[in-house]
Amino acid sequence: MTELHPRVEEARLPVVPSHVESPADDEGYNILRRRIGREKLFFRLCTLPAIFVTVLVAIVPLGLLFINSLRNQRSGAFTVEYYIASFGNAFFMRTLATTILMAFSVAVVSIVLALPMAYLLARRTLLRNFIMPVVTVPRMLPFVVIGYAMILLLAPMTGVVNKVLLGLGILSQPAFILFDWPGQAIAFTYSGIVVATAVLTGVLMSVDPQLEDAAVSLGATRLRTFFVITIPLATPGLIAASALIFTSVVTSYAIPVMLNGRVPYMVALLVSANLLTLQQPHLAYAQAVIVSVLAIGATALSQYVLMRYGRQGGGR
Repeated sequence: MTELHPRVEEARLPVVPSHVESPADDEGYNILRRRIGREKLFFRLCTLPAIFVTVLVAIVPLGLLFINSLRNQRSGAFTVEYYIASFGNAFFMRTLATTILMAFSVAVVSIVLALPMAYLLARRTLLRNFIMPVVTVPRMLPFVVIGYAMILLLAPMTGVVNKVLLGLGILSQPAFILFDWPGQAIAFTYSGIVVATAVLTGVLMSVDPQLEDAAVSLGATRLRTFFVITIPLATPGLIAASALIFTSVVTSYAIPVMLNGRVPYMVALLVSANLLTLQQPHLAYAQAVIVSVLAIGATALSQYVLMRYGRQGGGR
């Protein structure tokens, strides 16, 4: 019997359309889909404890705080009188404005001072081994320790700074800045620099150094390259660090209570005074809600700016 050419034999075989799958392929696809579905379900179940804790320790207390701020302290009837009283109180508004100014100033100064250190850490320069402990150790310290450190450093009569300035003849009398606005600003800036350096280091490490080298090879100086190339690429980190510092200052209690004078310059102390000293808990609840809305609003605004920045192709 004459054998056919292989090509002729192939031509006689039935042609199966490409869109028709064999039973084995269909079964394998279903197995893969079930496996992916189980993995998705597993990871969703893993998020349930975090969601439960968030609801329990954050959302529920905020909800109860808001509800109690709308209840009259005597009758229990719903009212907005405490919000009207807060916004109509000149001292509260002045304290709130001072808190916002403090938070904004600390955020700006912290970013400016932290950016060079973060750049040196990200580029693994020779100063990295010296800067790393300076940035890492304060992150382990609570605000109480920072407050005591500021007292030892800036105390009017026994502080190191005043002793040195008086000994050099720069000051004729001690500078009373500790228990005032400047003393709190210095303490907040100290902790803000640590936060900003940690955030910006990670962002700057993701910036390709070849982009900077390319700019230098085209004639740009290192300083111009830093401002024209590096900082725009690090904009998301700048926004995130600013929001973190602003929120931490607005809601801070430990540093103001340790470095505060007779007048509460920070709104957290005013809320505490209304709650514990003046025995006006519902007024304190309303003011706490105002501070919470301010902090959440700052965080939401930073996220909106980051999303908008990403859609516009920022960081390219």
